[in-house]
Amino acid sequence: MPTVGGSPTQRHNLIDALRGIALLGILLVNIQSFSWGVGAPTMGLLYAESPTRDVATVYFTTLLLEYKVYPLFCFCFGYGFAIMAKRGRASGVNAEALRRRITRRLNFMLLLGLVHGFLIWWGDILARYALAGYMMRRYARLSPRRLLRPMRHWATVTLGFTAILCLVSWLSGNLPTDSEAMATMLSHARAYSTGSYRDTVPARVADYLAILALWVLLIPQAILLFLLGAFVSRMGWLRDPAQHRAKWLGVFLWSFGLGVLPSLVAAKHAVAWSVNPQLVASGTESVALNVLPLMAPAYVAAFALLASLTVGKWVVRLLTPIGRMALTNYLLQSVAMSILLTGYGFGLANAGQFALAVMAMGIFLGQAAFSRCYMRHHTHGPVESLWRRYTYQQTP
Repeated sequence: MPTVGGSPTQRHNLIDALRGIALLGILLVNIQSFSWGVGAPTMGLLYAESPTRDVATVYFTTLLLEYKVYPLFCFCFGYGFAIMAKRGRASGVNAEALRRRITRRLNFMLLLGLVHGFLIWWGDILARYALAGYMMRRYARLSPRRLLRPMRHWATVTLGFTAILCLVSWLSGNLPTDSEAMATMLSHARAYSTGSYRDTVPARVADYLAILALWVLLIPQAILLFLLGAFVSRMGWLRDPAQHRAKWLGVFLWSFGLGVLPSLVAAKHAVAWSVNPQLVASGTESVALNVLPLMAPAYVAAFALLASLTVGKWVVRLLTPIGRMALTNYLLQSVAMSILLTGYGFGLANAGQFALAVMAMGIFLGQAAFSRCYMRHHTHGPVESLWRRYTYQQTP
């Protein structure tokens, strides 16, 4: 999410633009599952009468975005974390004062995330990032060389956790579908799509608590991605991507090569699962789903390579405003989805996957226009300003 310090001239426009890309990706994914809840197919249900465009939307959203966007946000979080720590050191802030400042930043994020998750969107990521972020405080003042040791440590832990998840998924692929879980999922979906706000509260609380519990298994992966973002920030590879073109090309080829086959397997499974929500993933499909984040670095690398071109510089300028107020826009996306999709809103949850993707694009374009206008007159987004004031103990 966004950094909280520094003037516009100090900011890294490319990382802000990358946040803008991540905001579009997360919206295209979230809008498909917003009205279904935990346990449902992540792209919603496909019916016998569903048109080809809905099937294609499920396939390509999974192929290109599923489990690849949240690692981008993790990377950006770590990048911003390193910028904040660097500026603190440059301004003479001692280690303890910097730790308190970072803690206040995370506390704000945690509280905001819990409010968001329990009251609006059960898929909230803010509280989850804050919980993992508390473990990052010890690395705030490390140099790039000294960051390598915790990176190796968390890479080993992440590989171990991933191996365990793959094994569990493989073994559970032979288990029958839990009919009670299916009934709960359908009950939650009805509450979200047709019920009043009061009807959605029990379902959302249950789904959000389940998401927070599952996050424990992904915390090592999140910390590794935070550290990667912090390392790239300290090394300056995104400040002048053209100078590091060979590095980014290597990252792209490595990440794309590892991630493309699991992505194809996952996309095929997503369509089958949306057609039959009682379908149990095979062992191979389960393993593929657990390693999808391997393709996320290819997206960062592709964006870095694009940014070194003339057209890429134009894209960066276009996306920078929406990325600078990414926290505000992330929350506004949830508000917009609530208005459009829920029973207490316009009730468009069952409009079809393609229509939902079109709505997502409309929301994003509206946010892009709003962000450009807002940032012409302000240094930070409205929520970012509150975040900054609390973090730095400032008054308006």
